[in-house]
Amino acid sequence: MIQSASTSALRVEYLRRLADKPYFAANLGTHLNLFGQHPASGWAFYLLPGSAVLELRGGSAVLCGELPGGDAGGDAREELRGFLQFLHADTLRSEHPLALDGWRPAAPLALWELPRGRTLPLPPAPPAELMLDKAPSMLPISRLVFPDSDAEADEFYSTACTALAHGVGNCRALLHGRKPVCTVGCYEASPAECYMAAGVTDPAWRGRGLARWLIVSLANELAADRTVRFACFPELCDFYAQLGFLQIGKIQHYSTDWNTQ
Repeated sequence: MIQSASTSALRVEYLRRLADKPYFAANLGTHLNLFGQHPASGWAFYLLPGSAVLELRGGSAVLCGELPGGDAGGDAREELRGFLQFLHADTLRSEHPLALDGWRPAAPLALWELPRGRTLPLPPAPPAELMLDKAPSMLPISRLVFPDSDAEADEFYSTACTALAHGVGNCRALLHGRKPVCTVGCYEASPAECYMAAGVTDPAWRGRGLARWLIVSLANELAADRTVRFACFPELCDFYAQLGFLQIGKIQHYSTDWNTQ
């Protein structure tokens, strides 16, 4: 049976199931702590049969933990499939491989880390005409990260600002004048992990090593206190391997199209 994590006891159980899990403890835990008591935020959190928990926002879902085995597992998967269809979720990230009728596997995301206390060699510094801003205005940052979607930019802006206002994470940007041309941030964290995300360079400034310097700079800073982790699509694996990050696992990635079912 799928249960909403709508009480204090259920939220505690939700966090217990996430504890110490790379990526999931920082991401889902931060979102639950920030938005779990605010249904109008657009975030939703559920306990599933077995050891699994589910996070939903819009058309995106994240599943951590395992559903039961045997007949109970088949029933749980069918319930989950129907639940996702009812809520029109069409993308799913999962800790473990998952077989759901009508869902197609995509290439898994690669999970990377810089262990606590470690540092990476710093790439060459950016041009002197660029200024490092350690607390940039998040509105232009959101437009740099999602230049083609106002809706996604607005969602990112809301989530990032809420996290930063509650003391979670950091944002870094390189500015040309007042305009951000490269950014990376940490907007989710657990006691053991800082999760980095939204590393983007303006197309006009790509190929100059800006992201290399900014990503490594922030990772080294954060790794003084916690292990730093992030996920990427397969085509970026060589880039992060060259910087010296360690690949530690994969996150399963699925999609569906309810209009064809």
